[in-house]
Amino acid sequence: MKFVWIAEPPFNYLEDGRLSGSDVELARYMFAGIGETFEPVETSFSELLPGLADGRWDVTTGMFATRERAERTFFTLPIWALRDGLLVRESSGDRIAGYRSLAALGGKLAVLAGQVQEHTALGLGSRADNIVIFQDYDDAAQAVADGTVDAYASVEVAHREHISRHSGTGLACVTVRTCERVPASGAFACRSPEIRERLDGVLGGFLGTPAHAALLAPFGLTPESWP
Repeated sequence: MKFVWIAEPPFNYLEDGRLSGSDVELARYMFAGIGETFEPVETSFSELLPGLADGRWDVTTGMFATRERAERTFFTLPIWALRDGLLVRESSGDRIAGYRSLAALGGKLAVLAGQVQEHTALGLGSRADNIVIFQDYDDAAQAVADGTVDAYASVEVAHREHISRHSGTGLACVTVRTCERVPASGAFACRSPEIRERLDGVLGGFLGTPAHAALLAPFGLTPESWP
């Protein structure tokens, strides 16, 4: 069975030629639990749901389970609940405290194509012409580092992982306050309700257990990030 992923530590990443990450290892556990082979396929975020619809893969990496997306796919039980964060240059950290302050400054914001942070930013005052769309995490992060944009909106845990892996680049993470966006739940998206039902059968007995905590601990996802 095909699992599609995007390069975004700590959820999915290659290290020494091996694919790992919190979403990857949880998917491996689920697939083994239903007796299916784990066949990873890499893509961009914007292709995750279209690829489900046309049968290129069976299960996606985790994503926010919005109402709009739920009309297009079949979400498993929630696997995490995460806060947004803004990746900024350290020199900008005292001026940018969240989406609203960035919008008030007229700052440019990087987002990945198809991710919910674009809509959040627009709803909190950013102008459409100040939002710059990227296809992958590293390109968006580099745009912050070289000053092409003022901030990059994604989930906080991904930004903090990026900073830990790229020390000395002068980047910092601003946690988005709950008054702007509350932590939201994410889940795996499935090609069919039958696949979702099979995976939920495994997840239902695993989520929240000590074994689940042990699987996620190496990736920095503590119980505070569980739904």
